[in-house]
Parts: sequence; structure tokens; C-alpha cells
Amino acid sequence: MDLEKPFAHMVKDLGLRSDKRSNLRDLATLIVLSSLGGSTSVLVGYAGQLLSSITVFPFVTPQLLSGLHVFWLILAAMMVPVYGSATAAGALKGLIEASLFSHLGGFSFAVSLIEGAVADVVFALLKRHRDFSVYVAGGLSSASNLLIVQLFFLPSLPILLYAFAYFAAFLSGLLFGGYLTTKALKVIPTNFQQ
Repeated sequence: MDLEKPFAHMVKDLGLRSDKRSNLRDLATLIVLSSLGGSTSVLVGYAGQLLSSITVFPFVTPQLLSGLHVFWLILAAMMVPVYGSATAAGALKGLIEASLFSHLGGFSFAVSLIEGAVADVVFALLKRHRDFSVYVAGGLSSASNLLIVQLFFLPSLPILLYAFAYFAAFLSGLLFGGYLTTKALKVIPTNFQQ
């Protein structure tokens, strides 16, 4: 019995490319970008904590950096245009972040997974290769990290403060997850993309 035949339909259903070289390149791209994202997100998380200790709004200020967490996931989704690539990158990024002692601990896996899933949903609903969809995916994905943080870490605060934090995270995602990704894609050679 040929071992590749039972898995051939799975590869086709997931939208993965059929030749082995593209699959290996896609996998390597996801691993490298997730590793870079996980290691930098630990530093960004601690920088956010530092900002929160010296500002008037300790809950809102770290959200201004939340788009930097999402940058790597949106970049992975654009470089590997396969459904689920941002979710896979988010899962791996979260595992790396948790193993490097993130300020969120094990919850960093759930945060990164949700960020990647939100980006994939946006790319499934909108056309992937439009700048508008990249901006929306970055903004919504960045704002989604507050779901876990609000659910597990925050005391009950006024609704206006939550709205301000979600808005700050969305703007950060527009800037870092959207704008920075579109600029980075222009610098990256096209033979590394798709």
C-alpha cells in the first residue's frame, strides 16, 4: 500500500501546493517567520509592560505595540498564500513565545493562535492580495489579543476604557500588521513569495 495516497486528498483539501519543493519552502517560511515572531514578541511584551508602568493608562498603552506581534503572522499569511497559514504560524509562534518565558506565560499560545485565526478568517472573506485586506487583517488580529487578556487577566473596568484599548490595538495592527507588512513585502524578493 502506497503511504502517500491516503494523505493526497488532505493536501488537496488544505490547498497546499502539489510539488514537494513548494511545500518544503512553505513549511520553512512558516517556521522561520514564527520563530522570529515568537522571539521578538517576548521582547515586545516586556516593552509593553515597561510602558504600562510609566504611563497614566496602564492598560491601554501596551496595546500600542500589539501590532508588532501580528506583523509576523500577516507576513506569513502573505508569503504562504494557503488557507490556515496564519493560524499555523500563530500556533508555532505561541509555542515559541511560551517556551521563552513570555509575560503571558502559557496564555501566549492561545493569544497567538486567536490572532492567526482571525487573520485567516479575514483573508478568507476578503481577497488576500489587496492592501485593504492586509490592513483589516492586521487591525482585527491585533485587537483580538485583548479577548484572552480581558478574559483572564483584567479586572472589570469601565467599558470606555476597554473600547479605547481595542481601538489602540486596532490602530497598532493597522500600522504594524498592515502598513509595515505591505512595505516589507515590497522589499522581499518575489521568488521568496508564493
